[in-house]
Amino acid sequence: MLKHISDRRDGSIGRVTGEAGLIDYAAEKCDLTEFPHTLLREETLRRLFLGRNRMETLPDNINRLISLEELYVYANRLEQLPESLCELTRLRILDLSHQGLTRLPSNIGALKQLEILYCSNARLTHLPESLWSLNNLIYLNLTDNLLDHLPEDIGNLASLRELRLYNNRFHKLPDDLCDLSNLRELHLKGNQLAALPDQLGNLESLEVLDLRSNRIGRIPDSIGNLRQLIHLDLRANRFTSLPDSIATLPNLRKLDLRWTRFRDEPAWLKNLEERGCAIYR
Repeated sequence: MLKHISDRRDGSIGRVTGEAGLIDYAAEKCDLTEFPHTLLREETLRRLFLGRNRMETLPDNINRLISLEELYVYANRLEQLPESLCELTRLRILDLSHQGLTRLPSNIGALKQLEILYCSNARLTHLPESLWSLNNLIYLNLTDNLLDHLPEDIGNLASLRELRLYNNRFHKLPDDLCDLSNLRELHLKGNQLAALPDQLGNLESLEVLDLRSNRIGRIPDSIGNLRQLIHLDLRANRFTSLPDSIATLPNLRKLDLRWTRFRDEPAWLKNLEERGCAIYR
C-alpha cells in the first residue's frame, strides 16, 4: 500500500514556515464554517489542512494559492467545487473525501502534477472526461460513491499504482482497465460485477486483487499471469469453480474463498497451503 498522509492536526490552528519561505497551514476540526480568506494572500502556501470542519464552499479565487502542493478539505460540507481549483497546477495531493460532493470540476485534468486523489464517501454519479488525462496520478480513491460506469479511457492512467473503487454500482469493467501495467492494488469489493475482462492477466504488476461481494460467475484463466499477486480476495461471489492457473501463482500468500460454493474443491488448494499460502474457506 502507498504511504498516505498521517500528520493530522485536529483541534488546533498552526502556521509553519519552511524552506524557501514555503508555508504549511493547518486548521483541522476547528469548527470553521467558511474558508479562512486571509490565507488567499499567502502566495507561498504549500500545504493546507482544513479537514473536519463545516465549510460549505471554497472561494472562487482559491487559484491565488499559486504555490499550493497539498490540499486537504475532507469531511466538510462541500457539494461542489469551483473550477478555479484546477488552476492550482502545482497540486500533488488533493483530499476531497467524506462529504456530499456531487461532481468534480470538469477541468480537473488540468492538474497535471496530481499524484494522489481522494474522493471517497461522496455522492458522485459520473466523472469528468478530463480525469483520465492525469498522467502522473499514482493513487485514485473513489470508494463509497454512486458510480456505475468506467470509460475505456481509464487505461490512459499509465502511472496508476493503486485504484480503489469499492462500494459503487459497477456492473462491468472496461477492457482497457487491464492496460494499467503499473497497477499494484485493485479494490473492487461491494459492486455488482458479473464478469471480469479476459485480459485481467495483463495487470502484470498487481499484488492485491479484492473482488469480494460481487456477482462474478467465472474467473478468467489469465489470472494465472499475475505473477506478482500476493493477496486474492474472492469472497461472496457466484463462481462454482476456479481456474487451475491460480495454482501457478508463485507469490500468492493469501486466498480468501469464504462464502463461495464450489462443485468440487480443486486438489491444488492443498498444494498451495503446503507451500505457505493461507487459504480461507
